Amino acid sequence: MKNIHKTLLIASCLLLLISCASIPASTSTLSKEVIKEANGMHELNLVLIDQLYAERSQRVNDFITYRYTPALLSNYEKLLPAGLDYKEELPNILQSVVPVINKKRDSMQDVLNVEKQTLVKELNANFTTYTTSTAALQGLIDSAVKLKESESNAITALENLTGVSPGTVTNIDARLEKLLSQSGNTIDQLLQLTNSLKK
Repeated sequence: MKNIHKTLLIASCLLLLISCASIPASTSTLSKEVIKEANGMHELNLVLIDQLYAERSQRVNDFITYRYTPALLSNYEKLLPAGLDYKEELPNILQSVVPVINKKRDSMQDVLNVEKQTLVKELNANFTTYTTSTAALQGLIDSAVKLKESESNAITALENLTGVSPGTVTNIDARLEKLLSQSGNTIDQLLQLTNSLKK
């Protein structure tokens, strides 16, 4: 009777282990590689954003140098009196024009910087969410793989204890049903015997 309970307990534990979803050990390695690849992609995205905004910044500088400054100087030239000596007045002209040019350049560069920082912030926030999710998923996968290894160890232990290979879940289920039925009949007979002795 003691061996029946012991076998029943082991078989119940084994059935529980086998009924869990089976995940191959290679899944854990594969998911780690996918996470590693995603980390690399995030770094690549940040580098691409830097390049994109460096190009845009250069375009702003080119616009200021080749289009805005000549147009501004042309407007200033129209405002100057006809008999003014440009060479003599050049330092004064530059003193009044350069701050306007710098202000325009700075305001355009500031818009680009704010855009870039917003984009990087959103990208980092999304990546943080992704990292948290994949860490949780990796933990679940690793747990399932460990459970699969424990299942295999439990099957081996059951085989060593009983000398019988448990086989598939269906076989274990059938054996448990038979064992429960036999022990139920035995307990029923014991109860009948006990009631007979009391009379």
